Amino acid sequence: MRSGITEALRLRIIDGTLPPGTRVSEEWVATEMGVSRGPVREAIRELENEGLLMVHPYRGTFVNEISTKELRNVLIPIRLILESRACTIALPNMTEANFEVIADIVKSMDAVATAGGEGALIKLVDLDVQYHHYLMSLSDQYHTMQLWKTIQPRIRVGFYRLGLRHTDFDEITIEHQILLDALRTRDIKILLPALEHHICTDQYRLLDRVEKEQS
Repeated sequence: MRSGITEALRLRIIDGTLPPGTRVSEEWVATEMGVSRGPVREAIRELENEGLLMVHPYRGTFVNEISTKELRNVLIPIRLILESRACTIALPNMTEANFEVIADIVKSMDAVATAGGEGALIKLVDLDVQYHHYLMSLSDQYHTMQLWKTIQPRIRVGFYRLGLRHTDFDEITIEHQILLDALRTRDIKILLPALEHHICTDQYRLLDRVEKEQS
């Protein structure tokens, strides 16, 4: 029950149903979802640990803001360090079966982007996270994965917010296919620049659009 409540709240935060600054009380969530306050309390604690909720003593629990400044100066650079390290270790041992797993994720992205409709972006975000999580896992580096899991929930929110600025969801599929093509070369000198372009250049381009809208 707790995991179901956690994911339901997480999705509402990701898609903006619960925007930054929204107060999230145990009583409201329990009533809204028809559950007791015990698992709600645990879910809120988990989301606080993920950085999606912030608890203020004597004031309550609120949806945390993920700013463009945090994405640009913290989350994206950390991603680049972690994924570059993981790929450098994993690439020499990657098999055709590994490439096929990633290719299947890209095919799923393409199917979702082509179908479009309500909920398409959140599905693409989940596939995006799945793509990078799998790639990271191939390095078999415990501490690297722990750091990735720590920032992943906030990255997931960032993926969604930036995904809204894509002029076409096909762009998401194309970006991940380009990275897969670089992986298939098995040449780290080709892969690392492609990875940096994927994580930084593509994301900063979308951040520029967000910041232009906000100015």
